[in-house]
Amino acid sequence: MGKRKSRAKPPPKKRMDKLDTVFSCPFCNHGTSVECRIDMKNLIGEASCGICQESFSTTITVTDQFPSYLQHYLSQ
Repeated sequence: MGKRKSRAKPPPKKRMDKLDTVFSCPFCNHGTSVECRIDMKNLIGEASCGICQESFSTTITVTDQFPSYLQHYLSQ
């Protein structure tokens, strides 16, 4: 009787890098003053500048992340 072949372990899954939640403001050009928050419960995304008080909010989908949300903010 032969020995059973063992299965090779699957390779470990690669972790995605965490995305930035703080950016520089396109209106006042102050570095790291725009804070982005995504509320998945209410499906609302909000970006606000702590220096010039400029803010933007929009409805989001489940697949939205900070880079796509920031793109909406910059296009306004």
